[in-house]
Amino acid sequence: MRTRRSAIAAGLLALAAACNFDITNTNQPTLDDLVANPTRAKLSAAATGLFAGARGGIQALIWRLGSMGREGVNLSGNNQPDFVEPYFGPVGAGGSFGGTLWLDRYVHIRSVNIFLQALASNATAALPAPDRLSAAEAAGARGVANTLKALTFLYIIQTRGSLGAPVDVDRPVDADPAPFVTEDSVYGYILGLLNGANADLAAGGSSFFTGFQVPPGLAAFATPATFIKFNRALAAKANVLRATALNGCGGTKATCYAAALTALGASFIDPAATTAAAFQAGAYFDFSTASGDATNGLSSPLNEFTFYALQSNLSDAQLQPGGAKDQRVLDKIAAATDTQRALLGSIPIPGELKFTLYFTSGQADPSHPIPIIRNEELILLRSEANWFGGSKAQAILDLTQVRQNSGKLPATTVTAVSPDSVFVKALMYERRYSLLWEQGTRWTDARRFGRLTDIPVAVPSGNVPSVMPVPQSECDARGLTASEVIPDVLTCTPLTP
Repeated sequence: MRTRRSAIAAGLLALAAACNFDITNTNQPTLDDLVANPTRAKLSAAATGLFAGARGGIQALIWRLGSMGREGVNLSGNNQPDFVEPYFGPVGAGGSFGGTLWLDRYVHIRSVNIFLQALASNATAALPAPDRLSAAEAAGARGVANTLKALTFLYIIQTRGSLGAPVDVDRPVDADPAPFVTEDSVYGYILGLLNGANADLAAGGSSFFTGFQVPPGLAAFATPATFIKFNRALAAKANVLRATALNGCGGTKATCYAAALTALGASFIDPAATTAAAFQAGAYFDFSTASGDATNGLSSPLNEFTFYALQSNLSDAQLQPGGAKDQRVLDKIAAATDTQRALLGSIPIPGELKFTLYFTSGQADPSHPIPIIRNEELILLRSEANWFGGSKAQAILDLTQVRQNSGKLPATTVTAVSPDSVFVKALMYERRYSLLWEQGTRWTDARRFGRLTDIPVAVPSGNVPSVMPVPQSECDARGLTASEVIPDVLTCTPLTP
């Protein structure tokens, strides 16, 4: 991955300024100054930027993957690839749809690496004693940084799947581009980061260093000991996704699922949850209308011509005992109040339903947080890990726990003697509605379980792409030509050039 240091420095400092925290150092440190003179104030300002940078691109990921998974559609009309590529294809390496969800992630990874370099410099630089971090303080901050770095790689590999991705990106500007590694290797790298961060957090003492502010969406994880619970939740997710990757865990999927169950045991999972609040508990990205901060653009008012929910979300929803639809779809979707764009141009999808999961008190809320990972998802991850790990009775209990308490549906009909395919279909249904419009879950699950054909094309001659392409700039840097080697995806394939 080639990225200029000057651009990265600007990105790091812009991100630090973008979060709604009070930062005592109003003159943000330059890159060289941060590494050469890593005072507590400068490190705390840079850490604030890391939290802000971690959320970069999350809204784009949700609606882009949600489009490919036929959860929703962007009918703003101001950028045709936004609805043409995911519905009609191909998704293009150089396009404004298919070529995204990449550079911003690697900019953030470089920012994390700079922060880690500054942390290491703090131990050796000629600083006054009050500015020196203790070994425990440095370990705690390092654990947070590498956890956020791992999360960023999770988003990268979620979009590119079997294409793989570069991980060895902390290299000189004039070096050759970082090599792509396989999907399984990316997950292995992610888990290495998370496990190392877990060890650092365990050595991080009772609190983070003074000035190191955990944002409100991570308030439940505001100490090294509690941040471990967030770290372990991500490790559980990474292990489950790795199990279904191409040659995941070297073909021994049971190893991945066992590791996921171990990680879940140290996470914030509450498998006995019955209330909406208990299912919603977890880690979130924050947004606000404060000057310089980012707003949640997915909180689209009912009369706004932007993001719409597809009718299939309603028609596919199962029924509660009284005949009402799955409570999750009722909670997350409502009728649009202005349907002038019932059909937009060449895309025969009605703009009649809107997503409301990012509303507050029934109204659009640009400050509404977006989940990173919630208890409801952890319970469903545990169900999958238990089913394929041999504890099928517990897997069924977890499915029913979510169905009955979140969806208000009858108990699952899956039994311990059901084929794996029956369980997978039931699991995908629960994950689809529990995580609707949160992270592209329907598309991701369909790909990892080999069920992309289960997703309707929704338009004549449409397609459901299997991956996002490698961006054109990455292809060019490696002298590779982008083509449709993968149907409906215009990409190069660095692993098999």
